[in-house]
Amino acid sequence: MTISHWQRSHSFTVPDIQTDVLIVGAGYLGLSTAWWITENSPDVKVTVIERSRPGAGASGRNAGFLTHGSAYFYHHLSEKWGVEKALSICRFAETSLELVNQNILKSSPEIKIDKTSALTLTRKKTDLEKLHPDFGFEWTNAIPEKLNSTYEGAFRKEPEYKINPMELLNTLRKSLEARKVQIIESSGAFELFPDGVRTVMNTVRCKKVVLALNGYAPEFHPAFIPLITPNRAQMLAIETDDEFEAASLYYDPAERVYWRKAGEKAILIGGKRLLDEKGETGNFEKVSPKIQEGLEDYVRTVLGLNYKVIHRWSGIMGFTEHELPILKKIEAPLPTWFVGGFSGHGMGLGFHAAKETSELVSGERNQSFFQGFKDPKISL
Repeated sequence: MTISHWQRSHSFTVPDIQTDVLIVGAGYLGLSTAWWITENSPDVKVTVIERSRPGAGASGRNAGFLTHGSAYFYHHLSEKWGVEKALSICRFAETSLELVNQNILKSSPEIKIDKTSALTLTRKKTDLEKLHPDFGFEWTNAIPEKLNSTYEGAFRKEPEYKINPMELLNTLRKSLEARKVQIIESSGAFELFPDGVRTVMNTVRCKKVVLALNGYAPEFHPAFIPLITPNRAQMLAIETDDEFEAASLYYDPAERVYWRKAGEKAILIGGKRLLDEKGETGNFEKVSPKIQEGLEDYVRTVLGLNYKVIHRWSGIMGFTEHELPILKKIEAPLPTWFVGGFSGHGMGLGFHAAKETSELVSGERNQSFFQGFKDPKISL
């Protein structure tokens, strides 16, 4: 985005500002990175800019799963990277959940938390029989009664958390504002130069930049196009009067869906993107009848519920070819780090990833955990 001759002198523009670290993107990763920088270096001046508003992207559009991920995810990682590397990712996620719990959730009564378990549903126990026991998943037959005719049981992991993601983001925001972090909305970045970043509204002069753009990175610079693919994730919220006990977070790899209860009557369900994988690639936030009908069909035929739809929405995820995030210093006109490409696992891996990002920015760390899997060269 550029600025016209007429906009330059319009009152919408704001004065240039000076900061030590500029974070571009006010989603979960951007706000968490700002939190960690200010937690460990209170004297560092941090500014966050966001082209819309905090949580406008995938961070505020997900199902509220604060989770390690499904048993199927780690089964897939084991096949791709080997058991030891997959176990290291599992430990990274466990640390991430513990960090956010100890530092944010426990001291924030305004965040409504439901500590629970996550169940990966399987038609046969043998579907995931090769899953290494060190991942911490336990087999259980205790699944919702309506599912007994379809599924033999599930692989359970705990603790996991049901949350309202916007409550988490708002808590992070309030904490940052208390630390004098300036969060500037409606101010998208569009160019890096040696002294800082040009935005839609002004110039931010800074020493260091963190690009926390996830699925929107290819819009910022073409260097990200071969590395980050934006994909839609569609969600459906329903209300039912049927008796339905389901206390956990649920993954159904066979049907490519995930779901949970949100209160006594509401159920949130997402997924089914493989019904139109090509059509779901892109950064335009919309819902499509094909995917939404697939989600409704799951409610009718698998969950066996009578329901009414109360909301439909979508969000944009950033996928990498190796399905793990990119977190590293990149070549740019000034010291710049990129964090993104979480491939649908940003909430589970994000707080720990933000801590590592802050350590890269401060110089405490030379390489991120994820560079041990893939370390692409990125030059802006």
